[in-house]
Amino acid sequence: MAFGSTHKALKAEDILNEASVNFKLLPAPKALEPYCDLVISIREGDIERVRETLEKAGVMPKNIYSKEGDEYVKV
Repeated sequence: MAFGSTHKALKAEDILNEASVNFKLLPAPKALEPYCDLVISIREGDIERVRETLEKAGVMPKNIYSKEGDEYVKV
């Protein structure tokens, strides 16, 4: 999940921690650096729960990507 700003990614981190969601806050991979500095990585099976949790808090990612081989594809 790319948020478009470090501030939003850190806010999402706080929200997901409070909701006890498993995730990793990581530096953006080179392919996504133009869109953000930090990304949140989640398991594919958690995507709906994470979306709902962030939406309720008013913090939505700018884009959600799935890694397919060496590429990142918008979900």
